[in-house]
Amino acid sequence: MSLNFAGAAVSALLCLTTLFSIVAAEDPYRFFEWNVTYGDIYPLGVRQKGILINGQFPGPDIHSVTNDNLIINVFNSLDEPFLISWNGIQQRRNSFEDGVYGTTCPIPPGRNFTYILQVKDQIGSFYYFPSLAFHKAAGGFGGIRILSRPRIPVPFPDPAGDYTVLIGDWYKSNHTSLRAHLDAGKKLPFPDGILINGRGPGGFSFNFEQGKTYRLRISNVGLQHSLNFRIQNHKLKLVEVEGTHTLQTTYSSLDVHVGQSYSVLVTADQPGQDYYIVASSRFTTPILTTTGTLHYTNSAGRVSGPPPGGPTIQVDWSLNQARSIRTNLTASGPRPNPQGSYHYGLINTTKTYVLESSAGQVNGKQRYGVNSVSFVPADTPLKLADYFKIGGVFRVGSISDRPTGGALYLDTSVLGADYRSFVEFVFQNNEDIIQSWHLDGYSFFVVGLDGGQWTPNSRKEYNLRDAVSRCTIQVYPKSWTAIYVALDNVGMWNLRTEFWARQYLGQQLYLRVYTPSTSIRDEYPIPKNARLCVELMQHFLPLLVATSYCSFGSYTEKVNNHFLWRITYLNNHFKFQLKSSDIYSMAVERIFKDEASEEKGERARLASFVGAMAISDLVKTTLGPKGMDKILQSTGRGHVVTVTNDGATILKSLHIDNAAAKVLVESDISKVQDDEVGDGTTSVVVLAGELLREAEKLVASKIHPMTIISGYRMAAECARDALLQKVVDNKADSEKFKSDLMKIAMTTLSSKILSQDKEHFAQLAVDAVMRLKGSTNLEAIQIIKKPGGSLKDSFLDEGFILDKKIGLGQPKRIENAKILVANTAMDTDKVKIYGARVRVDSMSKVAEIEGAEKEKMREKVQKIIAHGINCFVNRQLIYNFPEELFADAGILAIEHADFDGIERLALVTGGEIASTFDNPESVKLGHCKLIEEIMIGEDKLIHFSGVELGQACTIVLRGASHHVLDEAERSLHDALCVLSQTVNDSRVLLGGGWPEMIMAKEVDELARKTPGKKSHAIEAFSRALSAIPTIIADNAGLDSAELIAKLRAEHHKEGCTAGIDVISGAVGDMAERGISESFKVKQAVLLSATEAAEMILRVDEIITCAPRKREDRM
Repeated sequence: MSLNFAGAAVSALLCLTTLFSIVAAEDPYRFFEWNVTYGDIYPLGVRQKGILINGQFPGPDIHSVTNDNLIINVFNSLDEPFLISWNGIQQRRNSFEDGVYGTTCPIPPGRNFTYILQVKDQIGSFYYFPSLAFHKAAGGFGGIRILSRPRIPVPFPDPAGDYTVLIGDWYKSNHTSLRAHLDAGKKLPFPDGILINGRGPGGFSFNFEQGKTYRLRISNVGLQHSLNFRIQNHKLKLVEVEGTHTLQTTYSSLDVHVGQSYSVLVTADQPGQDYYIVASSRFTTPILTTTGTLHYTNSAGRVSGPPPGGPTIQVDWSLNQARSIRTNLTASGPRPNPQGSYHYGLINTTKTYVLESSAGQVNGKQRYGVNSVSFVPADTPLKLADYFKIGGVFRVGSISDRPTGGALYLDTSVLGADYRSFVEFVFQNNEDIIQSWHLDGYSFFVVGLDGGQWTPNSRKEYNLRDAVSRCTIQVYPKSWTAIYVALDNVGMWNLRTEFWARQYLGQQLYLRVYTPSTSIRDEYPIPKNARLCVELMQHFLPLLVATSYCSFGSYTEKVNNHFLWRITYLNNHFKFQLKSSDIYSMAVERIFKDEASEEKGERARLASFVGAMAISDLVKTTLGPKGMDKILQSTGRGHVVTVTNDGATILKSLHIDNAAAKVLVESDISKVQDDEVGDGTTSVVVLAGELLREAEKLVASKIHPMTIISGYRMAAECARDALLQKVVDNKADSEKFKSDLMKIAMTTLSSKILSQDKEHFAQLAVDAVMRLKGSTNLEAIQIIKKPGGSLKDSFLDEGFILDKKIGLGQPKRIENAKILVANTAMDTDKVKIYGARVRVDSMSKVAEIEGAEKEKMREKVQKIIAHGINCFVNRQLIYNFPEELFADAGILAIEHADFDGIERLALVTGGEIASTFDNPESVKLGHCKLIEEIMIGEDKLIHFSGVELGQACTIVLRGASHHVLDEAERSLHDALCVLSQTVNDSRVLLGGGWPEMIMAKEVDELARKTPGKKSHAIEAFSRALSAIPTIIADNAGLDSAELIAKLRAEHHKEGCTAGIDVISGAVGDMAERGISESFKVKQAVLLSATEAAEMILRVDEIITCAPRKREDRM
């Protein structure tokens, strides 16, 4: 060992106490020291320059157990940068260690780097390889085996031996010559041969003892070609594929596509002699073949005759074999639970990516790509650029998620995806050759393989039960392969072809799985020994100099005329090479971190105005009796459509970027209006928008925002006083008050879908609210929607209706009901299959288990019956056996009542929801006079009449479709909210724009009396108020300018009650037409809109903050 290498090893060991902070302390550690060198190798009989690890070609195997921590110190003794990647190791929460250039800075010549890996929740057969500079063509690869923990059962007996078998195609040329060939824009020639564990024909052998079974872990580490593996006269029993235990199918030979790994069991059950081990190329002309030897320890003779033949170009043979590889659902994986306990087929996918190979000439040279984008690596590894928020390195979405069919072009292609989403990838192969694709960081479910073009209808043929889970998949010629991936691993992950020449020439991309969370539960912080490339530091240093998060120490040594500096950033220690003069030439360009943005002054104010006014303009067309509807279509699965003109529903459906717009929508201005008074949501947003529109003109006239705010406050107080002088309160006269409620209800419903039958629904709403006797608890009013009939068929029922049916054999009518409302499991009378393993030696034992379960259920039912009830309502299912017991006892049992339903039922019957039944005296039962089954349309429901809470009632809505019923429910809910608030605050105003004109008139008077610039703001407030009746007229298709002029003239008359009658299209008497509104609603609209406008007017700077970098939390 050289002195430099020894020093680096000691340094790495000294760092381990800090490095271990990102791995689980209770899991074992395994240490590896690797020296990577060049050496002479002769795999095909000619001398070549190969890459050796500790002098070995192939490199040493890594033996580990699930959850082991692997500490691998790699010293680069080559003359160029070097990286090792770990094919199949998922690097949970730690893509920094993935070992590809998109995540990790290369190890410079003469330097070392310590990989810290944890094989978290993994088992199986994998391999490692060099990922840079076409080094893979020179060696540097080796096997990785991850054994199950001792307490986890494996679905086959321990083999007598466990061997790694690395097969792959090979060239006699050095990797530097092959790389130069590719750099010149040429395609590689056909390979010269095939190697088995680094040896050519006849160069490798295994020793088997007759009668014993051995495990072979076969990986195709080649550069391009699929290989068929077979052993003369022996069967291969497949038991594991890239970490998944499979159904144990026996094959005579096995196709291993480039990049893939398989485990097979081979039993030495033949006569004692030597046998051929054969690996031959698939789908090629000519066919390449190599052999090894399986040597029995009691062998009586050498191999004889020709090697056994295998499949050559038959695609169907390979496709059928691939389809036969299925997951063993009952076997345990790395955890004790069965592999089949994860039901991937029941999860809805959130996005589909369709990827297609592309090829062509770019700048006169051969390139390959995905979806017309040929990947070019950035100067800075993408993961580090993402972590340090360095702009300009890559762009999420720089590659389409569908084939474009366009010409090939160069870009640093990155696909974006959300953490914890469940996505579908489709690999479409329109070429005449087989393809192989690999995704780092994940194991995915191979749900479909077939010929032709993939379409959404292809999903009907998917295997949604026992598809194999793996990390590398083949795509057959003129075919497609579909996979499902649960994106539960945050990071930057390489998705690449395993045809290494194509990968080198751009056929790869990165999948950025992102979460805004900075929790260590989602992603580990950057390793403390992470290498920072020079390119990265040139971006990073100005930021460090500008903040207090870093400190510099003196340089420690001089390397290649550069000083090696040590820097501490967020308590992490990094080393990087930089010229000393560069440190002083870098200036601080800005205060804020990368990706933070700042808008000041007029620019910020304009952005605020525009955002708020845009939201106002969006909803103002829905205002008034003739307002228009909006169609809201979700982008999620099913594309749910909602048709509505309800302002609250529209605003809740919006996803907004503009900060000021969020003040109106997400900062509760509109939400509070809806929650507090139930109506006026559209009005408050429209009025706020009009106030800001007027304020924008004043700001343009050089009036300071604080002056405008002061004027607006004076105007709002004046407007409120004007309303208070005009209110009418008839609460002392019950008939007049009920008439006021009817008018308010009809006015509220005039702008809704129920406007044609507003008298009918107003009566329903008033009757329901009057039953509350002053309470604002609308939980006592149940609304049920039943398609069929017309809206006018809707009715009010004095009682509670539960949308369930009475089961067979149950009593259909119960008088003086005693009701137990529960949320408890009543389905344990059957043996559960998933999550339990029961071993018995006869069916009678199974019957005993089921009998015990039934007895347990019988005891539970008896406890419930002991409460003296005659009706049992359960939130959860009630299985057949307990249902029979209840029926025998004459108890009506109602199952699977929705949670909202049982909460309401408990409320109106005076009971409480119970979950335990050992103490009947502590359980409060519900009571009602009668329970019976009724029919509404075609549906049977359960009616509870004479309930203990006499206020309770149910409104049954009928209508032509679900869209109509949903909108009718929203409309009726608004009316109920307004009426319940009016019962408490009984002050009433006229409607139809009358309040706005009353307020505008008084505010105008105030403006004339107010000196200075404030008068302009007060006058602007008056114009904003007048805009409300203007918009109502515009939405009705009327001449708003003429109508508002007439209305203003009418309001200068004493005792005016004029407003806009959109039915007749003229100015009318609102008192005669019975158009009234709640004072509480109007007051809330006025004050909320004014406060929202003031909040936005105060803004003079918008700062969009960069996400906070993770700190070391360990």
